[in-house]
Formats: sequence, C-alpha cells, structure tokens
Amino acid sequence: MEIVVSIGIFSMVMASMIPTFIVFTKGMASLGNYANMSMSSRNALEHFSRDVHTAETLLVATAYEITVVLPSDAGSFVINYEYDADAGSFTRKKYAEDGVTLLTTRVLFSDVSELNIVFYNRLDVDVTDEATILTETKTIQLNAKLVKKVINQNTTDYIISARFLMRNV
Repeated sequence: MEIVVSIGIFSMVMASMIPTFIVFTKGMASLGNYANMSMSSRNALEHFSRDVHTAETLLVATAYEITVVLPSDAGSFVINYEYDADAGSFTRKKYAEDGVTLLTTRVLFSDVSELNIVFYNRLDVDVTDEATILTETKTIQLNAKLVKKVINQNTTDYIISARFLMRNV
C-alpha cells in the first residue's frame, strides 16, 4: 500500500513539472532566436557601416535600397543594399567597377518584417526629395525589425536602428 501511495505522489509531482519544462524549452528557443538575430544584425551593420563610411558617391537612394561607389583605394566597387519585402531579406551585392558585373551576393538579414532607410543632410534634416538625397545626404539611418517565427513557439522580435556618417561624400 505504501508503494502505491508513493508512486501516486511521485506521479503527481512529475505531472506538475511537465508544463514547467515546456515553458522553459520555449523560452530557451526564443532566447536562441534572439541571440542569432542579434549576431546577424551586428554583422550586417558592420558591413553597412564600413561601406557607407567609405563611400565616395551615392548612386541610388530610396527607403528600401541604397547603392554606393567605393573610392579607388577601396577597389572602386559598386555596393548595392536592397530590402525585398516579399522575401523578407536585406541583401548586399558587390559589383565590379563597371557596376554591371556581379561579384558577390550576400543576404545580411532574413526574417525582416520592416526595413527603411532615412537620409539626412549636413544640418541633420530629413531629406526626402530623390534628387536632393543624392546630392545632399551626409548621414544615413537604417531601421529594421527582424521577426523570427518558429512553429508552436512565440515570435521573437528584434528591432535595430543605427545612423552612419558618410565621410567621403
């Protein structure tokens, strides 16, 4: 009889612990998603920062795309960053000096739900006219919201916003 009672109590204790383990597992998966998004965003921002700081000329500037030309001492490459809302990705494409020959393509962000690029002039005023953006932009702000969705788990959001000075423009 004592063994039956102890097995019953042990079973109730174990049954009460199962939801705790499930919640803990979901929380750890969410934390892992957050860490992955943080690492990829730092890497992407490093590439973006390096290219924008070095840029000599701004060729294309919209809320979802930017194309810059690097100076000759940096290889005279043409670098294009583009947000594809349908694919939910932010891509960096590196072209040869001619701007046509594609050398590399790299997806910097995936699982992007929102992204926009804002341009500011020397007076730190938001520039919106396309012709003015190409001639007066001195600072670029990149805003992105990354969302990682996993089946049967909570969504993990990660929002980044960073400003970059265009030194050579």
